Amino acid sequence: MLCKRVFINTVKLVKTMENDDKIKILSNELLKGAKMLSNHCPKCGYPLFEKDGEIYCPICKRFKNNEEGKKNIEDKKHKKYKDNAQMPDLENILVEKINYLSFKLKEEEEVGRIKEIAEAIYMLVKVLKKIK
Repeated sequence: MLCKRVFINTVKLVKTMENDDKIKILSNELLKGAKMLSNHCPKCGYPLFEKDGEIYCPICKRFKNNEEGKKNIEDKKHKKYKDNAQMPDLENILVEKINYLSFKLKEEEEVGRIKEIAEAIYMLVKVLKKIK
């Protein structure tokens, strides 16, 4: 039970730190004169921006330069796995990795490693939520 609480609190902390940094990046783009679009990046989920005719994601540095790029963004949003039978295996693997890292986190004392493990757990949880 304690491990679960530590895990949840760590994920919340990492998520808050990541969101603060990303909000600063997005704010800076607006200050530079970029326009925030209603479309979102298929890779990270943050809003896309447009400046000087270029559409891009300031978080993961992906660029889309034309109408075909806009279409690809929408297509990727709706892309489904071809073989749904593989999904439970992926889900189990992710849960196993999260559990493994949770135990590692409990034992770790070095702050840098704690942060690395917490970030890895956060990313795995994010992927797990997306595939469900």
